This record gives sequence, structure tokens and C-alpha cells, in this order.
Amino acid sequence: MIYSEEINKICGLCQYAEPAEGSDDIMQCGLKHKEVAFSCEACRKFRYDIFKKTVRRKKKLKTYSPADFELI
Repeated sequence: MIYSEEINKICGLCQYAEPAEGSDDIMQCGLKHKEVAFSCEACRKFRYDIFKKTVRRKKKLKTYSPADFELI
């Protein structure tokens, strides 16, 4: 799935995009030499950078003690 064709091709995940100063949702394109939105549809020269993808962390499970399983 990492290298599949189903990747969202947006400028924010491109190898050539760098974050612009002072903004989280504006990227500086290294090829176009202009600012583009993070969620903007990528151009033909899109190169996927796996390290720019945000990873959703799994929730920590609640821990139980043996006393939780005792019958009263």
C-alpha cells in the first residue's frame, strides 16, 4: 500500500515541496518556484515522499488488574 497507485497525489506529500515560513498549510514548490496549498492536486512531476505522510497512532488500551475480574 505504501507504493501503490492509490496514494493521494497532493503537493504536501511531494518530495519537492517544502513548508513555507510561518504557515502550516502552504508549501513552497521546488520545481514551480512558487507557493502552493498543502492539499493542492500535484503536478506531473509528483514524487511521493513517505516521510511526509502523517501516521495515525493507535489508542492505548485500558489496562486491567486481577481485581477487575474477581466475582463479588
